[in-house]
This record gives sequence, structure tokens and C-alpha cells, in this order.
Amino acid sequence: MLNFFDLSFEEIAGRLSDLDTRPFRTDQVLRWVYTLGVDDFMEMTDMPRALRESLAVLWDLRPMREVERTQTVDGTVKFLHILDDGEMIESVLIPEEGHNTLCISTQTGCTMSCAFCETGREPGGRDLTSGEILAQIVYAVRYTGERLKVRNLVFMGMGEPLLNMDSLLAALEVILSERGLDFSPRRVTVSTCGWVPGIKRLAAEGPDVNLAVSLNASDDVTRSTLMPVNRKYPIDSLMEAVKAFPVKARRRITFEYVLIEGVNDTREDARRLKNILQGVPSKVNLIPCNRNYSGLKAPTQGHIRTFQEWLLEDGVLATMRKSRGQEIGAACGQLRAAVGGK
Repeated sequence: MLNFFDLSFEEIAGRLSDLDTRPFRTDQVLRWVYTLGVDDFMEMTDMPRALRESLAVLWDLRPMREVERTQTVDGTVKFLHILDDGEMIESVLIPEEGHNTLCISTQTGCTMSCAFCETGREPGGRDLTSGEILAQIVYAVRYTGERLKVRNLVFMGMGEPLLNMDSLLAALEVILSERGLDFSPRRVTVSTCGWVPGIKRLAAEGPDVNLAVSLNASDDVTRSTLMPVNRKYPIDSLMEAVKAFPVKARRRITFEYVLIEGVNDTREDARRLKNILQGVPSKVNLIPCNRNYSGLKAPTQGHIRTFQEWLLEDGVLATMRKSRGQEIGAACGQLRAAVGGK
């Protein structure tokens, strides 16, 4: 049985036409799946029963199973899913006022091995298919009960999204289409550790989504220690690609900066950041280093505020991200796809 979410609109329409020649059937099915989030063809009550039974034999609307669900006091939910081949992934639903943000995985592991990230602790795994990416979103729609309650999507889960470009681009087509999940491009953010070829390809072939870059250091020596990708694509080459990335008016590129005590949190670091970001419409998202296996830790809240003030004094827009889900291993850098968080 095929994963329904791996199929393009054209493939769905083609197979449906073999069963029912009326062209509106495709939009009926897409509405039931992507807008209403049904997981059983028999629930599609405006279609003939015989057609629904035929579709149930062809396509799988539940290509992954929930293994574990954990939730914090503030409502942040982490889903652990097992895929058909036994690989596992995590996604995180973060509640905001009146809506939710969903953090999506693109790989079952990560080969980038950033020092502060649990996902790269044991490199390996594989790329997700576009359908496995989309299924995470539809699962969240089913959980919340309404597509519009999931307003923001961030590709900041397990894996490096730009190492899985084919699946990412195919998923984005459905995510942004009115026939699919119908998200605004302004509500979709793709995050990268700094994979320069991927940034260039996203700029050339991708839709108008937001770009976030995990920077985390203001000099090459420190960044190469924290993020091995910097040895291949140092800060100068990264920023060259970022400056060529198209950014619409009133939008900015986000630079994520994980603050680590005694590593990247000095006044000089703040000054270097200002120079690095010169000429880029940007904002810096300051993230306290979350608990992980490496032993690295965040500065005090007071020092994080001081670092923010240094950036603001230098004319750099900087915000402090409130850590969500840390106690259940759902915060930035903590996703690992292990039962019980082990």
C-alpha cells in the first residue's frame, strides 16, 4: 500500500480517474485529507462507498504510528513516531495564543554532529520522504482538530533540511498549495546549520519561505569547534550565500544563536556578530543552550539579557527565545527519537 502523502496532486488525480472519471473527486479527497485531516477513507461521506473502499486498498493515510506522546505543563507536546521501516522521528507542537507552531523533522538522524545537539549524538539514519514530512503536519492537524490551529511550520526538528532537498521541495509544494495544506509562505521557516549548496538551491528553486541560519559563533575557530560544517563552509562563504538569498520587503533572515557559557557570549562576540550581519536584513534569535549530553550550558538569564543589550546597542535586532519543552527533551537541540527520552 502506498503512502498517500508521497503522491503528487497529478498522481492522485490520475489514479482517481481510473476509478471515477469526474474531475472534482480529486479536490474532494484532498480537502478531506489536508483540510479536515481524516485518517480513514470511509469517513469521506460525500463519495460513493465503493470508491472509498477502493481507495482504502490503494493508499495509506496513516503511514506512521505514534509510539509515545509527552506534554509539558505549558502544553508543548512531543510526538515520537515510528515509520514503516522501523526508523523513528520526533515532532513538537508548541502552543501559542490561539494557534500552534509545529517543529518538523526531515531526517531520522543527522550527520552534522553539532556539539550542542542530541540528534547528531549518534550520526546515522536516513532522509524522510516528502510524504513522511507531510504526514507529521497532517498528524498535528488531526491532533488539534483543525488545520488553521496549526499556523506556523518550522523545519527545525531532526536532521538538516537542506541535505534532503528533493523531499523538502516536494513537501513545500503541498504545504503552500491551496489544494493542499494552504500555508502562507510567511508562516513557513526552513532552518539550516549552514549547508551552503542547499541555501543556493533553495534560493534558485524553492518557494518564498523564510530562511533561518544556525550561526552560534562569531569566529571560524569557535564555530568549527561547535559545528563541523563550518570547516567545509566557513562564515565568509556562508554569508556570501545568505546575502544572495532573496528576501522580500519587511522580511528578515533569522540567525539562531545558541548561547553557551564561556564559549560565545562575550562583548567581543557581540561586536563580531554586528560585523558579520552588516548589510543583511536580519534578526538574531538568542537561544539558551539546552541540557544535553555534551556538558555545555547556558549563561545566566541576566547575562543573556546583557548579550541582547550589547547587540541592540550595536544596531542588531535581537530577541530572546523562551525555551519550551526542555523538561521532556523537546527543546532546541534535544530531539533524538528515543523511547522515554533515553
